[in-house]
Order: sequence, then C-alpha cells, then structure tokens
Amino acid sequence: MPAEKSAGTPGIGVTAQKDAVPFESASISLDELVPTPAPRTISIAGIVSAMPVEAHGLDERGQMSLPRSPFVAGWYEYASAPADDSGATVIASHVDALGEGLGPFSQLRDVAAGTQIEIVDEEGARHTYRVVTVERISKEVVPWGEYFSTAGAPRLVLVTCGGEYDPAVGSYEDNYIVTAEKVS
Repeated sequence: MPAEKSAGTPGIGVTAQKDAVPFESASISLDELVPTPAPRTISIAGIVSAMPVEAHGLDERGQMSLPRSPFVAGWYEYASAPADDSGATVIASHVDALGEGLGPFSQLRDVAAGTQIEIVDEEGARHTYRVVTVERISKEVVPWGEYFSTAGAPRLVLVTCGGEYDPAVGSYEDNYIVTAEKVS
C-alpha cells in the first residue's frame, strides 16, 4: 500500500444513507431528543494514541465522507455514538494520502482479536472496546447494512481501505473492517 498511490479523495467506498438509519419519530418530538456525545479521539493499543475523530456525514456520491488526512478519523454521525445503548459506532479513516504517507488505520489489517480500543467522547467519557474480528472484504460485496446498524449490542466498527490499489478507479479494491465489542 504505497502512499503515493492514494488519491486522498473523500470517501472509502462506504455507501451509507442518512435515511437508512431507522428513526421512530411518532412518539417523540425532535425537541425532546438529547444528542449523544460525539467521539473525539480513538486509541488502539499498539497502533495509535489519541487520534482525532471528526463527525462526518455523506459526500456528494452518497458515501460516507472522511477527513482528507489519514491521521484524522471520521465518525459517521448518523449512526450510533459510543454512549448509545445499541448499535454500531462507525469510525473510518483513509489508509494513506499523497504527501502524508501511511496513516494509523493502515495497521488495522494486523490488529489481533482481543486488542483494546478506547474512544474518548466530547464530554471526556472513556468507552472501551475489545476487537472481535478483522475482515478483508472486496468493496463490491461488503454488507454495509450489517456494519451501519443502529440495532443490536453496542459495538465499534473501524473501516479503512486495503488490498490492491486500482489506479484506473483511483481506489483500493478492498476494505479492512474491524469489529469490537463494548467492554465499558
């Protein structure tokens, strides 16, 4: 994964739609909603300490947008947050970028099951997770609905690019996806 190959453009081939997130509004008004604190940093044992995390939505192609730098991660703001009682907190980052080289998420492919991950939210609360799976999946067949789910046990999903770089498309062919269960 040479750094010189990445175009550094927003998005990682993650197709997510704001309206795909279930939201029952019939019994609650928007005025009654209290926003859950957004994640601000992510630390992965042996990889990175306090990497900044920014809130991101969708880009013009309907894919999850990302910070340009591979040294900053993006949290999908329409998904669950670390303090939520259910669903996936989705955080993604570019694997590399021209002029910056490989970012910390380039090491996701080597993360072992059991590795500890800590998210600190904007209120200073710490949320601890333990890696359960590391998958390399072709971008063409990733079951994004499973990863961008607001249902089920609270968990963390980390995403970056991987595999071979296709210069004709300007993107890597695969995604590395790390799933971690919430410990505290």
